[in-house]
Amino acid sequence: MTTTAETTADLDEPGHSLERTIYFSDAVIAIALTLLALELPVPEGLGKSTHEVWVEFLAGGDEYRSFAISFAVISFFWWEHHRFFQRINVLSGRLVFLNMVSLFAIVVVPFGTRLLSVDNGGPLGPVFYASAMILWSLALILMVITANRQKLWRKGTPAHVSHNMIVGAGVAAFVFALSIPIAFAKPDYAEFSWLLIIVFSRLAGMLSRRTAKTPGDAKTPHRA
Repeated sequence: MTTTAETTADLDEPGHSLERTIYFSDAVIAIALTLLALELPVPEGLGKSTHEVWVEFLAGGDEYRSFAISFAVISFFWWEHHRFFQRINVLSGRLVFLNMVSLFAIVVVPFGTRLLSVDNGGPLGPVFYASAMILWSLALILMVITANRQKLWRKGTPAHVSHNMIVGAGVAAFVFALSIPIAFAKPDYAEFSWLLIIVFSRLAGMLSRRTAKTPGDAKTPHRA
């Protein structure tokens, strides 16, 4: 009988399950990106003038904007996911579960994107979308905490890596949570408020670099 803290490296060839998890996650994210493009409206040009086709194309501006936002969001998710698993040495059952939770949040992004453009300016789309983003952020934070507690990091991983990941995901969760009450007043403003993630992430990164210390940064005391 295995314990809950037992890593998958104890149950399979070393690194094998980790690679399968990474490949599976990359495939899920790639499919989510593909589904975004499949939802884009295509103007019908049959029997229409060039001007009419352009008018119909521009009429889908909200959907194209939502696509651009979601593409950027999923790309950001993939990058953070990639950075995290680059530092992981072995898996645990808890980490696999939390990874599936984060992938669930990514999978529903295409649906949330569709809601942004079909809700006729109502709050449902932004609230659903922001909730999915918060879920992903919390999942990543818990994944980092799990890696810390169960010592799943590769040898030589600097201490500030996990700190920076938690700060980045926390900033994203904060901004999306802040956008939910905004969505009930001004749904369009809620979408644009998500751009604050860029500003807050930079500020948090600057602060994190000043406060976080790596093991090699500690200065040895001078002898009297």
